[in-house]
Amino acid sequence: MTSTISQGFEQVYVHPSQFPDKVYQDYLAGFFSKHINHKFHYDSVKQSQKWLRIHEHYSPSRNSDDCVDAYEKCFQKTAEILENNFSLQLIGLGCGGGTKDNLLVSYLWSPERQLVYYPVDVSLSLSLIAAQKVRASYPKISVQPIVCDLPHSDDLILHLNHKKEGEKKIITFFGMIPNFYPDEILPVLNNFLQTGDILLMSANLSPGNDYVQGIQKVLPQYDNELTKDWLITVLMDAGINQEDGTIKFSIEDDKKNQDLKRIHADFEVEKDVSLKLDDQLIQWKNGDKVQLFFSYRYTTHSLEVVLNSYDIKILDYWEAANQEEGIYFCQKV
Repeated sequence: MTSTISQGFEQVYVHPSQFPDKVYQDYLAGFFSKHINHKFHYDSVKQSQKWLRIHEHYSPSRNSDDCVDAYEKCFQKTAEILENNFSLQLIGLGCGGGTKDNLLVSYLWSPERQLVYYPVDVSLSLSLIAAQKVRASYPKISVQPIVCDLPHSDDLILHLNHKKEGEKKIITFFGMIPNFYPDEILPVLNNFLQTGDILLMSANLSPGNDYVQGIQKVLPQYDNELTKDWLITVLMDAGINQEDGTIKFSIEDDKKNQDLKRIHADFEVEKDVSLKLDDQLIQWKNGDKVQLFFSYRYTTHSLEVVLNSYDIKILDYWEAANQEEGIYFCQKV
């Protein structure tokens, strides 16, 4: 008897870093330490949809034609360089909704080329959205969604690294580097790259010639009601009320790199909170600060310095006219 279970189903691989017991321990640890892991802002369909609305409303890649043009120039250059390579392996690390990866595929795809796409995200919802978006546009492409917690997925590449002779690997890392401490995420990213592999990435930039003033200029893209509603969802779902505190944004120094600053969001507790998660008692006091979110703002120079320390070279780049986002064509050397 032939099984038909695959018809209409989506096969998703889940890395052990996102197994339920590990996720729950990370969840509890965040409430105890008052440092909520970013991944819990994308955990549910509701949160993913709220994030997508923020992205649609504030992202330069959605609202600036010249920013879209910068991505297209990057993708066009990628396609030209890879013109003579028959097969490609495309790994979208932090694929989000897959819009940028889908646009990249439009430049890379041809009927004669074999292309495998791995949309990788901490959110099951987003990895599925990205997979279905590319598959709907290019039904002949092999698509395999993967769910993982990237900083704890060093071994994932061992399961993907089966390139055929003549096959090229492209890693995309769009919108990801701002939300990680550099010394936390770059060793993991570097682990995915072998000599000659192509890395396409974006970074949130500080516009203008004054680094701090540039960050202050873009602060309203974060300090707004849509973003606050998204960030507080993880707390409210755990039983915390909006009246228990206020989300406040600030600009923070990076303790390990004096050339970098980040936009930071805390939930400032204004009432004592006693919260029970299963048999675990969480207690926050009036005046406590609970870290909800941060986002680094780079310059092209500061990003180049950070990447060079891992032998990742920026070969070309494109900045949006407003200098709020940069797109980078990189290669492992």
